[in-house]
Amino acid sequence: MEVNKLNKHLEEILIAINNVERSTKGVQAQQYDQYEISWIVERGVEIIAEAMKRILLLDPGIQITNAQKIISTRNKITHEYDVIDNYQLYLIVTKYLPILKAEVETILNSK
Repeated sequence: MEVNKLNKHLEEILIAINNVERSTKGVQAQQYDQYEISWIVERGVEIIAEAMKRILLLDPGIQITNAQKIISTRNKITHEYDVIDNYQLYLIVTKYLPILKAEVETILNSK
């Protein structure tokens, strides 16, 4: 396993999460139907999921909650973008990204 590449992808996830958090700070669920907000979150999830895919190739045993679901969500956004529920985007930002952020920070701090 290439630790430098693994760390690079983990750091890319943190950067994407931080950008999404900064861009959605104070945004309420009903505001996720605004194009700019949904686009930012969708793009962030795409970056996070692509990095996650590469991480799993480098270290299939890495312990990240819902790693495969993250990748599946990216696929849904990419291929079925017209059926994405904006409330789902809101849940990703408010419920799942904080968990992912904590896990990624823990992994990076343990290396």
